[in-house]
Amino acid sequence: MPLETTVADMESFDPNSSLVRGCLDGDSAAQRKLFDQLLPYLKSAVRRYIWSEADVQDVLQETFIRIFRHLHQHDPSKGQVQTWATKIAINAAITFGTKKVKHMARERVHIPEVHQPEVLAKLDAEGLLERLKALPRDQYDVLILHAVDGYSHDEIAVMLKITSITSRKRLSRAKQWILSRFDLEGSEMILKKSDRNEMD
Repeated sequence: MPLETTVADMESFDPNSSLVRGCLDGDSAAQRKLFDQLLPYLKSAVRRYIWSEADVQDVLQETFIRIFRHLHQHDPSKGQVQTWATKIAINAAITFGTKKVKHMARERVHIPEVHQPEVLAKLDAEGLLERLKALPRDQYDVLILHAVDGYSHDEIAVMLKITSITSRKRLSRAKQWILSRFDLEGSEMILKKSDRNEMD
């Protein structure tokens, strides 16, 4: 088996590899097509961390600036460009969210209470994320980074500028928060009677 990696091998590993090469060669059509290919995945990732649609658009804009500015740094031997780009998007979303929370704290902005429906039946992923947004934000971020996006506690520690022990504690608290407020029965997530009028 030859040691050299052929173009066909690269494209079977990453269907966007030819677009990446085109972008690096300055092909504007390839840049547009790569943008169109990545956009749905990156938008979905960003929406897990940023809930305002206007802010999502701002984060996506910053994400694509970073992607095209640093595309030459993508190493195809370490994974597909979509995976690499998604990590950039998540980092941009986390950074944006952290700055916004600090700004809101300074401005003393009042955040209205989120009222949840009594029975959350047959939730899809998006519906589940909506329910989890009532979690304290520091716990929510760790839960989603670990359980949804698959980051290790060491990776989360770097991203959130905390220790891995703190990351584990926040994940544990998030799980306790969920179990204290909901009964999980198969595909149903039912708000406990004592908490129906007292969601955090």
